[in-house]
Amino acid sequence: MYIKTIASAMTLALVMAPGARAQTKPRQDEGYPLAGQGLGGKTGPDTWMSRWAEDWSFLRDPGKRKHALDALKYVPLDEGGQTYLSFSMEQRLRGDYYSAIGLREGAPSQAPEMYRLFVGADLHVGEHFRAFTELAHASINGHGVTTRAPAQEDKARVQQAFFDVAGKWNGADVGVRVGRQDFQDGPQWLMTTRENANMHFTLDGVRAWAMGADKRISVYDLRYVAESTGAFDDGTDDSRRVRGVTVGLRLPVQGDIYFDPFWINARDQAKRWGAQVARADRHYAGAHLYGTRGALTFDTAAMYEWGDFGSRDIRAYGAYSTFRWALSKDGLRPAVGFHADITSGGGGYGTGTLRNGSLLYGALPYFSWATWFGGANYIDLAPTFQFSPTATTSVALEYQRMWRQRQDDAVYTGPGAAYAGTQNVDGRHIGDLLRLNATWRPHRYVSLTARAERFLAGDAMQRAGYGDATFFGGWVTFRF
Repeated sequence: MYIKTIASAMTLALVMAPGARAQTKPRQDEGYPLAGQGLGGKTGPDTWMSRWAEDWSFLRDPGKRKHALDALKYVPLDEGGQTYLSFSMEQRLRGDYYSAIGLREGAPSQAPEMYRLFVGADLHVGEHFRAFTELAHASINGHGVTTRAPAQEDKARVQQAFFDVAGKWNGADVGVRVGRQDFQDGPQWLMTTRENANMHFTLDGVRAWAMGADKRISVYDLRYVAESTGAFDDGTDDSRRVRGVTVGLRLPVQGDIYFDPFWINARDQAKRWGAQVARADRHYAGAHLYGTRGALTFDTAAMYEWGDFGSRDIRAYGAYSTFRWALSKDGLRPAVGFHADITSGGGGYGTGTLRNGSLLYGALPYFSWATWFGGANYIDLAPTFQFSPTATTSVALEYQRMWRQRQDDAVYTGPGAAYAGTQNVDGRHIGDLLRLNATWRPHRYVSLTARAERFLAGDAMQRAGYGDATFFGGWVTFRF
């Protein structure tokens, strides 16, 4: 299968590459943008969520080393500087507060305290080979913490360990990656690194790509990691697999607008919907349209889902969108916008066709900082307002109204668990979320984030015995 995957990417590279501008390495200022190459988002002026996406080779010139830790970002291993190491580290200390566990009226509160440490080393040997390794440690304690999931606590984990072989073919940058890796080559609603949790979400397998100036392709075949809380005991989970292909095109219109059709297949030998656990084989066919045009920045995706859940058919859909208009580039730099989303529901607590949408390992905080909602049988509409009190701060406010798409199915949490009893009550209104997110970057290597969320229960939740709740979260991150 890996050989077929790689061969498919190389064949399509020949078709797509003519006329493309050659690139030795991904660069933000030429060719397809880094965020559009499946490399995730930025976390600072020169750092990325996936640390392997960073290119520090410009520090080969000693005159460009201007910061205290630049000596660790580029460590030459030969006279010409073509072989070098780049080190990275992140430490994050975080505290959260949940006023009512499970949104049950009268439920106890919880205040977890979390810490994580990532240490990475990126070895480049010329222009054609690189190896990247990232070790991770995470812990969780605090008031009311009774379970320690591997996403939040792990004594020690090889979080990433892969090698790349890359080069140029017919004017395109092509390559193959093999090993454990961050992987998010798709809409954020389907794929992210799970930045909100202590540990990143990573997968084991192979990815092949071809990148041109205005077109690209990515083909992949990956298995989940069998996460555990011990030391270096996180193997490959062969019971869960994701594979697919994404084709990217820079549209010939005004602005920087990109169109990425995709197909994904996800298999899980023990997927739960309602009270049933069965083998799930789900296909996603969709398109991701995103970019900027003038003052408008937008990110949209739509997909159709089909397959099998045990002996039942799967027929589902989802559509997601965010829009933001910058009102001014001066002063407070205000911006207004909204996001609107829908994922189909139905069948989770019934028989026949399963119509619940599923979001793989998508960005759960997009729907709720506390991951209370989203992902299945869900509709939302959320106006937003954003401004920057200073050059190093940003504040975002949001009001989000939520409904379930089908009232004969349950209300689901972000991770996909059902709120017990909601499938038996009338009403579609889940409730409303009042949300605030503030960030401050006092130093190149340091950032602080604060979040608040207030849930006001709607009729669908109240009739099943659920009530209002409050979430607060805050953390400080040191990253270089």
